[in-house]
Amino acid sequence: MYKLALLFSFMIALNATAKNDKEPNELDYAVLMSEQQQLENKLFNIGEDRSNVIADIDAIQITELDEEVELGFDAVNYLPEGFNALKGMHDLDWSTIELVELDEEVALGFDTANYLPEGFNALKGKHDLDWSNIELVELDEEVALGFDTADYLPEGFNALKGKHDIDWSTIELFELDENVELCFDTANYLPRDFNALKGKHDLDWASIEVVEIEEEIEFEFDIEAYLPVNFDPTIGIENHEAVVCLY
Repeated sequence: MYKLALLFSFMIALNATAKNDKEPNELDYAVLMSEQQQLENKLFNIGEDRSNVIADIDAIQITELDEEVELGFDAVNYLPEGFNALKGMHDLDWSTIELVELDEEVALGFDTANYLPEGFNALKGKHDLDWSNIELVELDEEVALGFDTADYLPEGFNALKGKHDIDWSTIELFELDENVELCFDTANYLPRDFNALKGKHDLDWASIEVVEIEEEIEFEFDIEAYLPVNFDPTIGIENHEAVVCLY
């Protein structure tokens, strides 16, 4: 603020001096403007090399202004009656629309034919391969351990022996129940003859329908305007004998 006041004071003084001269010439005016420019440069550090100054990004606030466009006329007079720019925005059935990717032509600035074999076709044979007849082989990368593993394995050891000899259909998998140590006797805190597994297999789960209660959400607008005609989200849900509500 002090610098700005000093600049204005100096400019007023210079202008007053210029007015007192009856017939200022072009040289006096050029000297006046030069002195004013030098003073501005000193006050506001104009021309100073600030390339090494690091800006604090967190201190910069970016504000996106919604600029209102003044056309100078009423657009309604040039549009059809009842015109709605958003009408039909969600009426498209994208499943029926085929998207085509256009091959953009790249201008290289020279003729590629001069650098390719005669009759060259980059797409030749693209669809001639029968992938069902091609066997993909995963290469086992050899790991160099820096020593001979045979010296540390039994004689005749084969890591792949019996790999395909197991009949997995004859193997029954068991889930082991881990015994949890609570550091106290749970019987002292449960009813007499309590059995946590009692009735575990008495329920007929095939006759029970599990229903998730849907919370009603208010959108503050009519969703029917954005859904197909006669849309019903419950179509296809089958009826069952019993209902279990989860809260």
